[in-house]
Amino acid sequence: MTILNKNKVQAFRDRLYTNDMPRIMRKGGEGLTPIKKYPEDDNGYPLVPIKRITRFFLEEMEKAEFVLPDEHIEALYTLFKMLIQDMPAVSFDLGASISQEDIQEADNKTTIELLTTNVIITYFDLAKSNLGNQDDSLINPDMQSIIKQSTAGRDYKRLVSNTLKGLIFSLAQDKPWFEYIEDINDADLVCRLAGARLPSMEKTTLDTITNKSRLEITGYNDMFTKLLYTRARMVTSQENKKEYFKTMEKLDTAIYGLSRKIDRFLMLAYRLSEILDIPIRSIIGETFSNLRQNMLWLFFEVWPKALESGDMPHQVAVSALRHRMNVLFSVRHITRFCRKFTQNPAYQSPVNDLFQQMFKGLVKKINMVSIQEGNIVTGLEWVESALFEIRRAIENFDIDASRLLDGKKEVKSAYIDLISKTDFESLDAILNLCDMICEVTHDTDREIMVSIRAVLMENSFLTLKKYSVNKVLPKEAIPEISRRLQAFAVHYRPQREFYRIFFNTYIISKPRPQTPHFSQFLMNNKHFAQAMLMRFSDDKAMKDLLSGAHIQKAKHLLRDLLDKQGAMV
Repeated sequence: MTILNKNKVQAFRDRLYTNDMPRIMRKGGEGLTPIKKYPEDDNGYPLVPIKRITRFFLEEMEKAEFVLPDEHIEALYTLFKMLIQDMPAVSFDLGASISQEDIQEADNKTTIELLTTNVIITYFDLAKSNLGNQDDSLINPDMQSIIKQSTAGRDYKRLVSNTLKGLIFSLAQDKPWFEYIEDINDADLVCRLAGARLPSMEKTTLDTITNKSRLEITGYNDMFTKLLYTRARMVTSQENKKEYFKTMEKLDTAIYGLSRKIDRFLMLAYRLSEILDIPIRSIIGETFSNLRQNMLWLFFEVWPKALESGDMPHQVAVSALRHRMNVLFSVRHITRFCRKFTQNPAYQSPVNDLFQQMFKGLVKKINMVSIQEGNIVTGLEWVESALFEIRRAIENFDIDASRLLDGKKEVKSAYIDLISKTDFESLDAILNLCDMICEVTHDTDREIMVSIRAVLMENSFLTLKKYSVNKVLPKEAIPEISRRLQAFAVHYRPQREFYRIFFNTYIISKPRPQTPHFSQFLMNNKHFAQAMLMRFSDDKAMKDLLSGAHIQKAKHLLRDLLDKQGAMV
């Protein structure tokens, strides 16, 4: 998760440097009202106040729900990099750094803000000393080195010692396990910004915390298991239809309500895991396996072995699948938990089955798309919806590109088949889905475009052949030929390549039996053949689409055709 949004930094950068660019805006001029500007240093550089930068950063950190030490430092890196790269001609008003005494007397929250302020001042002091020389050490700063320089000449041993004493006191208090997290996190960040490291936690202290966390999740999971078994008995019996739906609704409400409590637990557990660098399993304890089984049962229809011997109904309809995924993805920390264990080969089967079902559903929807009279495409909204759902699932489960190859192949095949059946006037709507098709099939190199280009090339000629049955004069045919060719060329990319290959393949190649070729128009509709050659020999229309040699060849073929027509007359 990115704590500092790059778009926000960019917007802040634009505001920060506005008063400097361009010069006429700073100095004012005829017809312009001078705007408020920064004071300038002895060299005429506007002095950007560091206080603005510090205030922006600390406010953004305050807005975040929770910031790990690594995330805090990474956010500083992002801020520095984006503000210094391609920086206009400005300098910085650094102000005074915070004294060691002021820092040592503050609480953890304030200490973090003051130490962060000194790190920011240190970095922009380096930038000020190297105006006009933005070397790699500024654009890609070594944050550990910057932090070390910010502590130069200061002795933070007492600060670190007092921070650790305060943490030890906090950990000795009897309170819910998750209330320790913020204290540990703040102490860790104080130590990091002071150039030190938080010592490893003693085993007895860690055991005290994890014993409490394990007790909490065990209670949740035991209730979760009871609800799931009760629900299973209701599903298999369904003795009283009238009461069945009422009871199931109450059970589902209870199950999903408890899911939200488990989701909150996992959110806090992952925080503690990252701060202390310990596995999530250590925080959950022996309940881990049972919790995993319950998640497989609820969201993936993997029933416990104790129940599998019975006649267990599996809800495999796409609507049931969609509902389960909507619920799962609404609890993002449970989603994270499921993502982690389903990346283990031993637990990949349920996820593979899920995606196979989703891919089959997508193929079915693609095959149902039809082009109605007036080139109205029907059914495409269902394809888009299925693509969005698959893309969301891929992102949430972080599916590796090497998995589910057969399903992806079927999707590509169905999509290409749809393109081949699409009229030129409806191509835009169909090909607008290409990016999402590539996303859900992990086609990062867009290999599908090889097949799509082949289909576009073939269909472009077939479309002209279909139109050529209309006996119209060349003057009337030329704009229709242009419209049809352009409809395919615009999606071929680059268009010039489309026209080159079309001309080489269908116009000047040697005719072969049962193969589409321009010679068929010469035999069946000479007026249409003439219109095509008139189009290709038009210097103004084709100069950016065909080479000069191709245009001259088209002119030569047109002269030959007209000479033959004249001789026949």
